[in-house]
Amino acid sequence: MLSRVVYDNFQLLFPMIAFVLIAGGFLFFLFKAIFMRKKKADRLSSLPFDEKEKSRPKKSKTDE
Repeated sequence: MLSRVVYDNFQLLFPMIAFVLIAGGFLFFLFKAIFMRKKKADRLSSLPFDEKEKSRPKKSKTDE
């Protein structure tokens, strides 16, 4: 498919490079999120979005 792309001007190469870099970064973070350990995912999910909001209290052994 990419063999049919004709680069008449040198400037046409820059959007292709940018697309490959952005797609590579997206795939990197996608795989990193998919293969994240459950403990780390739980910790990140409990982070507060607002500074005014207080974080959840830690679970004690009696809560389980």
